Amino acid sequence: MKTPQNSDGLNIGPGRNGSRFSVVIPALNEEAAIGRCLDAIRAIDPHVEIIVADGGSTDRTAEIAAGQGAVVVHSPRGRGRQCNAGANRASGEVILFLHADTILPEGVFTRLKSIFTDPDIKAGTFRVAFDRKHWLLDIITWKATFELGCQRFGDSCITMRKDFFRQLGGFPDQNLFEDLELLRRACRQTRIRRFPMKVVTSARRFTENGVLRQLLRNSWYISRYLAGTPANKLAEEYESRNRRVKRPVLLMMVRYPEPGKVKSRLAAAAGDETAADIYRSCAGRLFAAADGLPEEIDRCLYCADAGDMERIGKWAGNGFGIDAQRGDGLGERLDQGFTTSFNQGAVKTVIVASDVPGISSSILREAFDALDRHDIVIGPSLDGGYYLIGLKRPEPRLFRNIDWSTPTVLDRTLQTAKECGLNPCVLPVLLDIDTADDWHRWIESQKESNEVGYAKTR
Repeated sequence: MKTPQNSDGLNIGPGRNGSRFSVVIPALNEEAAIGRCLDAIRAIDPHVEIIVADGGSTDRTAEIAAGQGAVVVHSPRGRGRQCNAGANRASGEVILFLHADTILPEGVFTRLKSIFTDPDIKAGTFRVAFDRKHWLLDIITWKATFELGCQRFGDSCITMRKDFFRQLGGFPDQNLFEDLELLRRACRQTRIRRFPMKVVTSARRFTENGVLRQLLRNSWYISRYLAGTPANKLAEEYESRNRRVKRPVLLMMVRYPEPGKVKSRLAAAAGDETAADIYRSCAGRLFAAADGLPEEIDRCLYCADAGDMERIGKWAGNGFGIDAQRGDGLGERLDQGFTTSFNQGAVKTVIVASDVPGISSSILREAFDALDRHDIVIGPSLDGGYYLIGLKRPEPRLFRNIDWSTPTVLDRTLQTAKECGLNPCVLPVLLDIDTADDWHRWIESQKESNEVGYAKTR
């Protein structure tokens, strides 16, 4: 019996879960990234089939994926092997092979449905954008727009009809450039389309190893592979040199300064526009302070709303990584920020608020330096809370049983630190801006400072 042809041009009906698409995500110790990746997919289409092909993770990757409704299959380690295992489980007609640190664009499945109405389209990839601004990364993405289909890689989200993928024999059994080899095989039989949408992928490998250094390394390995060096030999060499560098990390908790969505208590007295302007000014001071830190410190925008990441990145400017906060309340978001940072290789992490106009590079440097001698560093604010907290390892107990937005936050946190056996360092007290009175107090303090400075110069 013939397989029925749908009116939309797809060759089979919906898969077991009612979706014509399956998203296959190969993962290995991606605890820090997998939740955000799955959340983004579910926000686009809550019913699409997601298969996480785990290669033997020793962290909570598989647990998180299953908890968020993904099908988890287990496979021998190796991205190609894991993708093949996921594809064998897929029920959709079209498979998207998505990296765990890559985010799909809004409306992607609607657009793909329209694209795949053409039965001649068998495979394609997306345009790629990085989650960090850097002029060399911009050149990489610009150059990629001119690459042939056989010169693209897995971070562009290889998308294929399942029957064509099987016809090609799936990904080759090799530990490096399995994506390049699959597309080279596909190019011999069809044109690899470039979809007009962009996926956003992590620049973590570039930022950990240096953008120029990583770019040159990638080019060197690719040229050797194309010249005939066996992929598995290159993979062994690549992994031995690619050990994650331990770096300090600054996470800046930030919102986009949209009137009506920031500083509600301040806005109640000063108005939405004024509150947004004041917040924009405070956050700008933080960005400038972060710019003054040594290059070995990774600086990341820790965004309250994942949907605002792109415009926050443009607002803050180049030189910052970007990630979305996770968790239902401030305590969970702080805990998740530290957990994610240390899972990604941080040697020490400082999280700072973006509504503190007195923040400076020197205070941030003092916080990182303090962690060489102390287990925890904390910057108290005048209202009894704190504007900064830094750790050398995750400590979830610090963020439990705290009455947030009350004058007891600092004292309770320091007491918990003592109970955990942590040796604290306390930074200078600074004013955070929550109310109109806070802002007036800051303005007056600046006037006094200017008057004192003027008197001293006379």
